[in-house]
Amino acid sequence: MRVPTQPRRGTGQRPGQGGAERPGVRRRVTIALVAACALGAVAVPMALAGPSTAPAAAPAAPAAPAAPVAVAAADDGRLLPTPEAPRISDGSYAGFQQCGDPSGDPVVSGETPTLAATLESVAPPGSAEPEHPGPRRKVAFEIDTAAGKNVLRRQLTSDTSHDAALQLPRGTLGDGAYRWRVRVRDASASSEWTAWCAFSVARGGGATR
Repeated sequence: MRVPTQPRRGTGQRPGQGGAERPGVRRRVTIALVAACALGAVAVPMALAGPSTAPAAAPAAPAAPAAPVAVAAADDGRLLPTPEAPRISDGSYAGFQQCGDPSGDPVVSGETPTLAATLESVAPPGSAEPEHPGPRRKVAFEIDTAAGKNVLRRQLTSDTSHDAALQLPRGTLGDGAYRWRVRVRDASASSEWTAWCAFSVARGGGATR
């Protein structure tokens, strides 16, 4: 008579599972952890080597060109503009001929021609005039023959701040071709000369060369 075999209790194992399989499970877990660490080690340098998201600094803008240096008066830094609109007439009450006129150089026939230039523009009609008139200016005139020989150098103080005029004494110029120019002076400072203004004297007298 066979006695039925009773299963053992308290082993906590299923049939087919023995203690010999536990080292294999631990080996697989260890391999998985090593692989994860290796992937992390590769990913960190790649992340550090990625492009920077910070924008590059813009190049500095080039410095603005310096403004042209004007001649300044020695006393208070006022600028001395070059006289404008040089002109010549036969005398005090004659009409002026403008220098550089496309129709030709001025021709005078009077005994005492007048040279003039604008020093400071007059305010246009309807605009407010300054409370105080500008200062009178020291003005230098030069006259040469067309060949470059100096005939006259004269410095005077203008009657107004707007214009300067020089009336030549009788007999200063004979018939011939001449040129003249003018500039403003103030202490040790001077404006630029105007361009040479060519003109002729035609009175029927002796020519100057």
